[in-house]
Amino acid sequence: MHPYTPIREYRPTRPKRLQRWDPVFKILSKFNRDWVFGWKMRNRLYRFMGVQLAADSSGIFIGRETWIGDNLPEVIHIGEGVVMGWRCVLIADNTQMMPPSVAPIYLGKKVFLGQGVTIMPGVTIGDYAQIGTNALVTHDVEPYTVAAGVPAKPIRKLTPEEIALRDSPQYLG
Repeated sequence: MHPYTPIREYRPTRPKRLQRWDPVFKILSKFNRDWVFGWKMRNRLYRFMGVQLAADSSGIFIGRETWIGDNLPEVIHIGEGVVMGWRCVLIADNTQMMPPSVAPIYLGKKVFLGQGVTIMPGVTIGDYAQIGTNALVTHDVEPYTVAAGVPAKPIRKLTPEEIALRDSPQYLG
């Protein structure tokens, strides 16, 4: 897990171009969640908002109604080939704690998130990991691991056949 940084310490280092566009990002985030955009358009809008998508974002699929923290989107890093189901939530800032804090989220290469997964601040999900539907991820997930539950716990390691399937051209990501 990554250390938390108080939000008041993070804000001054945030790029000016992103601070200036905050109201627009909030509106775009709402449109991106609720309107029927294709996944390519959603990826472009998230990149414009500041989310750190992999260089080849053509393999990234972000499901509809997914909420990627619009307060600090630039601390969320999404690797290539990531597939997110509908209604996933990625929260990089925690305003419920005192003092409020922020910690980055990292999704590795070819990660698969089921529908309704919530990822909390400071979590790193390793390459090829798979997270079950409606899981709450509060701790790091090792690469090649299947995790599920509230809070998410490792269930098993991926088999070589499952890894080969993710690398095949028929895979979504």
